[in-house]
Amino acid sequence: MMLMDISFSCECGERIKETVYVPAPNFMAEQNKDSGSEHYEEIHCDKCHKEHEILVVNTFSGADCYVTSDGSTDVSFGMPYFPESDYNDDELAWIMQSETQIEIFQNHIKSVEKILEADIDAEAYFSLLVMLYGHVVAAVEAYLSSTFIHKVTNSEELTRKLIETDPKFSNMKFTLKEIFEEQEKLKITVANYLKDLIFHDLKKVKPMYKDVLDCEFGDISWLFKAVIIRHHCVHRAGYDKENTKIELSVEILRELVTRAQDLTSLIESKLHPTSLTEFDLSF
Repeated sequence: MMLMDISFSCECGERIKETVYVPAPNFMAEQNKDSGSEHYEEIHCDKCHKEHEILVVNTFSGADCYVTSDGSTDVSFGMPYFPESDYNDDELAWIMQSETQIEIFQNHIKSVEKILEADIDAEAYFSLLVMLYGHVVAAVEAYLSSTFIHKVTNSEELTRKLIETDPKFSNMKFTLKEIFEEQEKLKITVANYLKDLIFHDLKKVKPMYKDVLDCEFGDISWLFKAVIIRHHCVHRAGYDKENTKIELSVEILRELVTRAQDLTSLIESKLHPTSLTEFDLSF
């Protein structure tokens, strides 16, 4: 599956940035003019709620993109690419079958607690906090991803609910041949899509949990802020774009862990109300 990053302006003035699916060209064609394959998607404007129909055409000479709902709209787009995947099909199959998501998250948090007890000088301690902050955010994202994938791919009802409520799935168009091919690997297709989505577009996680799993998060503005801070930790070793050291302390890390634990406990209480175990956190 190839993807392409696009952007265009809505009538309301909002600049929409999205990633769309790019179909493979018709490799059976003998000439470029006959090699075109088409794919349609609906893209939603978060500001005015208008739905835009997107057409992606791919030929031997390259891909093109149009907003068919408004022929005058100019679309900017990059080259098609194959998404990098952190998992192969075997690893995705393990995630779909495993029921240890909360245990893995808790083990990550226990490790953070033990590492903080290490005797390290003050200068090196900042670097330690930078690494631990990124580790905690990654643990939350991994939990959200693996839990959702496991629940959805092990339930035909939830898989159908996802396909019906998620615009990328509900607007995919397949030939009859592709329908039978996709049916055989539907769970892997769903798992791949969810893994990439949750790790790269966290803002969609909250509505997906609500619409598909009937699980309300409440206010998670702290998590969006934490993802931004994690970006500074991972890509700039604890410094922002202005080369200013970010504010980190044991107290800030403790608050992040507490919020993360509260969120995972909330989710577990909704999804596994009879099997939630107590987990004591104390730094």
